[in-house]
Amino acid sequence: MTDNKSDSKKSICAFNKLFDSIDNLLVEEREQRLKLKLGKEIKNNIFTNEILIKLNENDFSGLIDEENNNMTELFSSIFPIFIKNGDIIFRLYKHKIEVDLSDEMRDRYIYIFSDGRLTSGLFQCFSLGDDEYVYGIKKIIDAIPLFKNAIIDTLENFKKNIDVHNNKIENSKNREQLAEKNYNELLNYLSKGKEN
Repeated sequence: MTDNKSDSKKSICAFNKLFDSIDNLLVEEREQRLKLKLGKEIKNNIFTNEILIKLNENDFSGLIDEENNNMTELFSSIFPIFIKNGDIIFRLYKHKIEVDLSDEMRDRYIYIFSDGRLTSGLFQCFSLGDDEYVYGIKKIIDAIPLFKNAIIDTLENFKKNIDVHNNKIENSKNREQLAEKNYNELLNYLSKGKEN
């Protein structure tokens, strides 16, 4: 009879552990969905319809090669956009924001729009329940008006300096070809090294 009570307690403990782990998984999944929604909202608040119209109304027809679709190269010449708000430095990219609260690595953060992930310079990923997550996201939210103004200013400067950007894009094409050539050369060199 004692064995039955012991087995029964073990079964109940195992059953409780199973429910706890299922609950934990559900909580993590709900938190991830909330972070994802938050990331999307923050991105939409920065890249508003007004900003998207400004991006689209610029005539980039001379810059964009229809066959190769240089839009990525175009955006890489616009982004990152640097913003300073007090002592905090932000770098806005089209898919993330880098935040430097100080020169210390532990005070550097990356916020990814697509999944709402906030990661420190020490590779610690924060959850929505962490005070550090809330603090970091509030700093980003406070800077949204600055991001929007900086995007508009950058686009206006971009239009004024279109020839400089044309050269950057052309140099980037040449760099890509050179990188591929060097890759092939190094791969051949590696293969010859294996033979010896």
